[in-house]
Formats: sequence, C-alpha cells, structure tokens
Amino acid sequence: MKTLLIAGFQCKELNEVLSRLDFKLHYIDKYDQNNIPNNCALCLIDLRKGNIENEISHLVKSLVPKIHIIVLINKSQLEIKNITTFIAQYAWDFCTSPIDPERLEKCLGHGIGLSKLKQQHHAPKLEQTGKETEPSVYQSDVMQQLFRQVERVAPTDIPVLIRGESGTGKELVATKLHQLSSRKDRPLITVNCGAMAAGLIQSDLFGHEKGAFTGATSNRKGKIALADGGTLLLDEIGDLPAELQVNLLRFLQEGLYDSVGGGKSQSADVRILAATHVDLESAIDKGRFRLDLYYRLNGITINTPRLEERRDDIIGLANRFIRMYSNEYGLVAKPLSQSACHALLNYSWPGNVRELINRVRRAVVLCDMPQISAQNLELANIDKKRHIALSLKTLKDNAEKQALQQAILIADGQVELAASYLDISRATFYRLMDKHDL
Repeated sequence: MKTLLIAGFQCKELNEVLSRLDFKLHYIDKYDQNNIPNNCALCLIDLRKGNIENEISHLVKSLVPKIHIIVLINKSQLEIKNITTFIAQYAWDFCTSPIDPERLEKCLGHGIGLSKLKQQHHAPKLEQTGKETEPSVYQSDVMQQLFRQVERVAPTDIPVLIRGESGTGKELVATKLHQLSSRKDRPLITVNCGAMAAGLIQSDLFGHEKGAFTGATSNRKGKIALADGGTLLLDEIGDLPAELQVNLLRFLQEGLYDSVGGGKSQSADVRILAATHVDLESAIDKGRFRLDLYYRLNGITINTPRLEERRDDIIGLANRFIRMYSNEYGLVAKPLSQSACHALLNYSWPGNVRELINRVRRAVVLCDMPQISAQNLELANIDKKRHIALSLKTLKDNAEKQALQQAILIADGQVELAASYLDISRATFYRLMDKHDL
C-alpha cells in the first residue's frame, strides 16, 4: 500500500475517496514534518477552507522537491492571487472541487509513476540547482551585478541581509556567500524563523539543558552552537517572534547567548546572514520588528531580482533545468520549441525561478513530442491571452493616433479646436500628441 501525505483542511468526503484508491494516509502539519515516512512520494494539500497557504508554505519548503505536491482547491479560488502563486511555486499538479475521483486517481497515479522513475535513476537531487548560481548561466546585467557584489562581500564577516520575493534564490545567494568565504570548510546552518513552533524556537536556536522543560531528556546544542566557526543563515527573519528578537540581538551585540535552562552564558563565532521577503521597514513601523535588530543585520543588503526583471536569463535557466531533470529521470533532453521560448519570455513569472523549475520539470516528464512546447509548459493559454491583450493595445494606440491626426487636419492645426472635436481638454490633447510623437 502506497503512503500519501495529507496536509491542510481535512474532510470526510476526501477521506472516503482516498480510502478507495488504496492509499495509506499520513496526516502532517508544519510541526511534525521530520516524522515523514521514507517511502512517501506524494503530498496532497487541501486548501479549500481557511487562509492557510502561508502556514502550509513553510511545510512544503521542507518537502519540495523530493515529494511531489498536489493541491486541492475550490474552482473559485483560482481567482485568488495567493492561491495561484502557491500553486505556481510549489505544486506539481492541482485538482478542483467538487472532487472527481477519476481525475484525482489519475493525478496521484502520475505522481507515483514519476517517483518510480526517480528511484530507477539515481541522479542529482534538486538541491543541485545550487549550480544555478554559476555566472555562466546568466546573461542579464542585474545578475552579473549581483555576482560581483557577492564576490566582494563574501570574504568579509559583515552581516548580510538578503531581500527578495519568494522563489528568487535567496538561499542560493547565501550558499554562494558561504562558499566564497574563509569559513567555507565549516558548516552553513540554516534556521527557518517562520517554520518553527513558537514554543520551540528558543530551544532550536540556542539549545537546551537536560530537564529544562518536559521532554528535555538530554542536553541539546542549538543552531548557533552547531554553526560555530561557520555561517548561520536566518531565513525568513521577518517572521521571528518579538520575544526571540531580544535574545538574538544580544547575541549579535555581544556574541553571547543562554541555552534554555542553562545557568552560564555561552559564546560562538559565526557569520550572520539573514534572508526575508517581508518589508522590514513596514514591520518596524507597525512594531513587529525591532529597529536595533534591523541595523545589526543590515550590514550590507543584497537584493535578489524577480525573474521578470532578468528575462535574458530565462531561456538559459530553462535549458539547464531541462538537462538536469532529463538526466535525473533517465530521459532524452529535448529542445525548447519556438512557441515555448516565446511563452517563457512573455510570461510574468509570479513564482519566479521556483515556478520555472516546476513548469520545466513537468514538461520534461510529460512531453511526448520531439520538442518541448508552450503546451507542455502549461503556458499556451497564458501566452495567447497576452498576445490578445497586446493586439488590443496596438489597435487602441493606432486608432488614437489616427483620430488625433484627423482632428488636426480638420481644425487646420488649431489645437484648442482639434481638442474640442475629440471632446478632450487641450492639456490632454498635448499629452497625446507627445505620446504619439505628433
């Protein structure tokens, strides 16, 4: 019997459907993600009730890519930006309610089949997308500038604040900073400040002594101690609870910290990196983030650009992921068709590089033609809508320019009279003339 992870909203209807499909169900949340059975290939996330996508995103970060994510939503939720962004970033596929047992069975079956392919071909894991940081992949000026900044900053011990949207590669920048530093032979320890249980963050970060609380049966080192001599990445620092911000500030100022239940201060030599997608300035104004902690972390800021801002890199990245996943799944690497390239370059990429990875991965597995098409990337309809929108804009601009020209001719060059013919103000008429270079 195959094990299926279940997260999110739970309902009797879904349980009944799944029980008929010969799956052993294993329910998880963000607090027991370390207790996942080793033989799991799929996780079904039900987002049909409650605004839980932010909470669930912390969970799936620990699952992707070794476990394929399938999302269950209501059709009306396809109009909600947070939901569609979540699907774009994390989902391998999605189904809509009311539940169609046949559609769900096929979806789960495809996911199991892909898992078997992976087991047959032992190849690099997705974490190897860290190679994606090699400058040769990038042609855009903004990424070349980012790499130059990383190379200058890495050899120092100055704290670095890495800012950018989800999926833009903040952790990859942190890894590169560590690899190019004098601490490269020591550990890089990551703390996800938004994914830990509120009552356990202090223990996870600073460690605890035996008997410090119920269940503390032995001494345990915290992430700071484990990173001694190396680098500590505070991921999603904007989500760190206020009470922990004080303790972290003391460590940054003095290099000292107290383990939970410990009676003696300890020290550690670590280089601090922090990453966030949160607007920290706004969080400070609202009292959610300490200004003094912000100044301690913000020695140097590195901004990771959105994929939409680095279109020169998109085709190169897509081809790299095609080669990587084709090798991983034991498939022949197929080239991108012209339609696929056009769609990739004209899509807005709300999920950034993470969404590109997901779309390419699906296309590599499902493509049954000599070339990967826009349809394989599930961008055909999106590209068509954009093309229609661009066409309408062109038609509108041409009509607007023609109307201006005719009005000028009829009014014999008198702007005020021409504007009255079009029922617009003289100022608007002048603005439109500038717009169309008349």
